[in-house]
Amino acid sequence: MLSNVPESSSSSEQPEPGTGYPRVSSGTGVADMERLVALPDDAVTSWQDWEALRDQAVGRMYDDRQDVETRLRWAGVAIAACGRRDVRSGFDPARTLADEAGIRAYAIREFGVVPGDAIRDAADLCRTVFLHIGRSREEVAAEAVDWRALPREGMLRLRRVKNLLTPLRGIVDALRPDDPLRPELSAWLALIPELP
Repeated sequence: MLSNVPESSSSSEQPEPGTGYPRVSSGTGVADMERLVALPDDAVTSWQDWEALRDQAVGRMYDDRQDVETRLRWAGVAIAACGRRDVRSGFDPARTLADEAGIRAYAIREFGVVPGDAIRDAADLCRTVFLHIGRSREEVAAEAVDWRALPREGMLRLRRVKNLLTPLRGIVDALRPDDPLRPELSAWLALIPELP
């Protein structure tokens, strides 16, 4: 697993031989992980290491034995690790955003909406996803009518849209009733069953 977490005075982890960095284990705290995601890009060389960190951080975010502040800090680590993973791997940016949307939507459902918050702003999350889709709902719906006849790239494009929208299903009620994004989100979500 990750071995490039810089040694810190708060860490009880022992440095891995020859690296000067402690091995990340199940006992590594959120502060150490926050330091890791703040390191320069070349500090962790493998996208698999970033994926392992994202996976661990998401698991800790779900752990209801921890206080809300700590769980939200883990959410921030998971989001940062998604971006770092995909820069290293060359994955499609839609994958990063789909992972981020899932993390943010969970935090919104679990801990509530906080307008202006980097993680829990439901309206910002919706606008970000809609912007990334880059096409109107009508265009996506028209393409989805006969998606099985599309070339592979067209099918994948629609699958990416579905992957971006799916995490938003649980946050419709997090938007104010008078927010114009609420009916827009509902209309987008109605397309999910039509997408591959």
